[in-house]
Order: sequence, then structure tokens, then C-alpha cells
Amino acid sequence: MPSFRYLLSPLAACVLLSGCLMNSTRALPTGGAPNFWRAVVVYGIGVEGNREAQGLSVHLEQYSLADQAITGGCLFYNRTEASILSAPGQVQYVAFDVPAGSYAYGRINDAPPGKATAFIAPAGHTVYLGDFIYNREKRMELRRDLKTFEQARKQALPDLKDEITLAETQTVAQPRPFLCAP
Repeated sequence: MPSFRYLLSPLAACVLLSGCLMNSTRALPTGGAPNFWRAVVVYGIGVEGNREAQGLSVHLEQYSLADQAITGGCLFYNRTEASILSAPGQVQYVAFDVPAGSYAYGRINDAPPGKATAFIAPAGHTVYLGDFIYNREKRMELRRDLKTFEQARKQALPDLKDEITLAETQTVAQPRPFLCAP
């Protein structure tokens, strides 16, 4: 039995130090309302052109505008992650309950080198970021048309009842990855 304790300690250390362990964002499959100190972010993902990969993912990472860096680290790393199949079709919308702040798109996505877009998600608000579309030119494109989203919203996210505004954006430095190792 003592050998089990010797194996458990390194295993626990690896899990705790492996990075990306805690994420306080939460998917809202049918939508929802933000509470006073959090926000709801909404975005769409779609494919127009032929894509060789089986899926398409969009990742947004909580980002500090003051530090021009991803917030968190090995134990806490807030991010949204959404994936769809690569077949051309209608835009699929996702909503997330997130800590208020800013969220960057760029590090592991198809953003221009050295640049990324940060979206501001103020506390107590629901914001629409835009539609991330893999277009016919085989590039990711961000389309920010709130009226188009409003037309699809009732069917895509029926529990999203609050007023939705277009998120403010800011061009920021490309988020740098971090490495956590035991």
C-alpha cells in the first residue's frame, strides 16, 4: 500500500501543474442572461468553402488589455472553445457565461501575424462578437452583422432574452502561449 502513495503524489502533481486546469467560462447551449459581475458572449461559426480538416474550432482567451497578454496561467486559464463540422452550411451560434473582461482571438487561429482582436465583455451585459467564417478563399473571416444575428437568434439561442449589443473591439498584440511543466 505505501507504493500507491508514492505513485499518487507525482500523479497529483502532474495534474495540478499540467496547465489549463480551471476554466470559469461555461457554455450556454440555449442562451441565458448574465449576472451582475459576469457577461454573456455570443458568436457564430460557419464554413462556406471546402475545408480539408474534419472540423473547425474557434478559441477565445481571456486577455489583459493593460498587460497585452493572456490572463491566468497553469492553474487558471479562462477561454471559450466551440467546434463544428467542416461541412458548408448555416452559421451555428454559441453562447458562453464568462468573467467580465476582454477576450482575444488570434494566437491559435488564422489571424494576421503579430495582430489579434480583443472583444470587450462588460459585466452584466450580453455581447455579440461576430461570425467566424471559413470562407471560399480558405481563410477565417470575421463578420460583425448584428441584424443578421438578431434574425437567427430566436431559433439558435431561444433563452437569450436580454438586449444584445455588438462587442467593442481593440487590436492587441498577438497572445503568446505559456508552458506549464511539472
